[in-house]
Amino acid sequence: MTQDPFGLTDRGSATLHGHPLWPAWRLPAGRGDVLRFHDVQEDILVGTWSGAVDHDWTLRGEAPPMVCVGVLLEGEVSMEPAQGPGLTLRPETTVLYAMGQAAQGADVVKAHGRLCLVEARFPLRILLPLVADTAMAVLREALFTLTGDGSDPQDGGVFRVGPASPGARRIARDILAACEGGEGPFVKGLYLRAKALELLALALRDILPAPAVRVPARDRKRIAMACRLLEDDYGRRWSTGALARHVGLSEKRLQVGFRHLMGASLHAYLRSIRLRAAMTLLGNGQSVTETAYAVGFSSLSHFSKAFKDHTGVSPREWRNTTP
Repeated sequence: MTQDPFGLTDRGSATLHGHPLWPAWRLPAGRGDVLRFHDVQEDILVGTWSGAVDHDWTLRGEAPPMVCVGVLLEGEVSMEPAQGPGLTLRPETTVLYAMGQAAQGADVVKAHGRLCLVEARFPLRILLPLVADTAMAVLREALFTLTGDGSDPQDGGVFRVGPASPGARRIARDILAACEGGEGPFVKGLYLRAKALELLALALRDILPAPAVRVPARDRKRIAMACRLLEDDYGRRWSTGALARHVGLSEKRLQVGFRHLMGASLHAYLRSIRLRAAMTLLGNGQSVTETAYAVGFSSLSHFSKAFKDHTGVSPREWRNTTP
């Protein structure tokens, strides 16, 4: 295993190149300490982004053919492919994308206080024991694309975004801890390879559809509308029936389609949104009680338990330790 093969310990601007799974990018001056790479066995590349972000960064380059899974724990990142629509990743999000050919684009890291992102990149041959074109065809058939009409967001590529499951967040934190640990390169390489493959397997399990389930394009658009309603009005006491009426679906079609496409139930998705909002409010100094009711919890004890399950610390600890 080779750590930091791009020479990122330099405090000045750092050019990222030299690995077949990474585009040629240039980090802003003084930001070379935010990004770390670990090149593990079978050409798997593990990257961790961890540090303060006081202004927007734009990183442009050509991404090579690959499969990538990422978990954004903190911060905000916009992915802007040269062809097709872009997407914005917010905290507690998992993204899985695969490209059968090189693609131009940019990632914009937003000035969101702090960035914490873990990603693992794989050659296409790692994903399936098939030729690359066949692997991409399987992925296109299986993954829900952002356009909602069955088309790919960019030539040769597929994207899927959803809330990060507890398991995905746990693996991401394990990778962060391992990257900062003092184990020898051989042991660390084995551990990171296992964690990278575990993260990919978990993302595929959460995202790949059941063979018998097919969600029509019309339903996909209405489910996307349901997501926006939950994100924009998370403090409301939503019921499945009320949300279904708002978007024009039956409760059953909404529940089945939502779980199939988003990898989580309506309840779990809304709870994740509320807890992300609570993290922000507490970090801004709002009291635990005010925060609980502001984000839609009716029970303070229930909020405290859910928050600790989600973040690993109590709301009060989060409030007192957030800079």
